[in-house]
Amino acid sequence: MIYATYDEMQAERLRLHLQRYGVPCRLRSMRVGGFQGITFGPLGEIRLMTSAPYAAKGRRLIEQAALDGLLSNVPGKVEEAE
Repeated sequence: MIYATYDEMQAERLRLHLQRYGVPCRLRSMRVGGFQGITFGPLGEIRLMTSAPYAAKGRRLIEQAALDGLLSNVPGKVEEAE
């Protein structure tokens, strides 16, 4: 996991942004199926996942996107790869 957010649109924009720059990634929603009302805490997270070789580049691209104002005002967090 290199990033987590509660905003589905933000997660999808970031996924496309990373793929455009050669970082393969996928989204993993922690939301329980059928319970879309849970949009906070660990059960509301949408995580951007990539493999270890791409993690550092992915985090740099996300941080640069934040500096450039490409992210919404919905908070997210850049994570260390597990």
